[in-house]
Amino acid sequence: MPLDLIWPRSIVVGALIAALTSGAIQAAGQLPYGSRAGEEVTITEMDGIDSAKAVIKIRHTRDNARGYCVDYLGHEGDQCIDQVLKDTQVSDSIKGDCRTGQFVNLAGRYLIFAGPNFDHDAVRSAPEYRIFSKGAKTFLNGTMASGYDVNLSQFRALCPSKFAEAELAFAARPKYVGRWYIDDQKVCREDEGQAEGLLVYKAREFVGMETNCSFKSVQANGSHYDLSMDCNSEGEIARGRREILEVNQQNKLERTVIDGKKPVKFSYNRCPF
Repeated sequence: MPLDLIWPRSIVVGALIAALTSGAIQAAGQLPYGSRAGEEVTITEMDGIDSAKAVIKIRHTRDNARGYCVDYLGHEGDQCIDQVLKDTQVSDSIKGDCRTGQFVNLAGRYLIFAGPNFDHDAVRSAPEYRIFSKGAKTFLNGTMASGYDVNLSQFRALCPSKFAEAELAFAARPKYVGRWYIDDQKVCREDEGQAEGLLVYKAREFVGMETNCSFKSVQANGSHYDLSMDCNSEGEIARGRREILEVNQQNKLERTVIDGKKPVKFSYNRCPF
């Protein structure tokens, strides 16, 4: 189902993109090559930014090595700097195709930036954006160990406009996406579909206790969303089930279930992460 059936597509104005991206380019004097404090390299040249042949050339300088020694190792002096310069192995550039989202990071790893992850608030450890290792079926999780933040920074430097478009789309996703509970916050620690009182709304799917629904249509009307879905609950199929959702100013989910002639209303709290 196309995303524009779920929510209106954001209109990216040229001036707005320029404002969002110029700062990224101007501030791109350093790039991270790792997640530890001070693991940075210095940009020496940028060419074809936002194009199909974007290239950023880098150099691991003595100042970069000093930053790592001081900020991470807590050492200062030539011996530490010399050792870091010797031990650090990174490519001399990163390259990307900003039309397809494919890029090669400083470790020589082939990756694909696939845009926003609209289920971010509904799934634990799910990042805001999807980055795949080439050939992988699942995207990097949001942990430091996955290298997610480092790779996102490198892609953003190569393709700031494509990232800005993804950022706008992510911000415009429905506010009902997330994990919700009624009374006991403890259910938020349970897996989706395994706890009474825990509701998980994703961009195209709803998961409740022994219930799974796929959205057939979502109509936005101001702050309300009118959902039509097909549900499977304990082996029984219900087609065309209808709900109306709204997240109010108190960040509570107001849910109206249209079942028969009389609508039934519920209110839920958002699970903290």
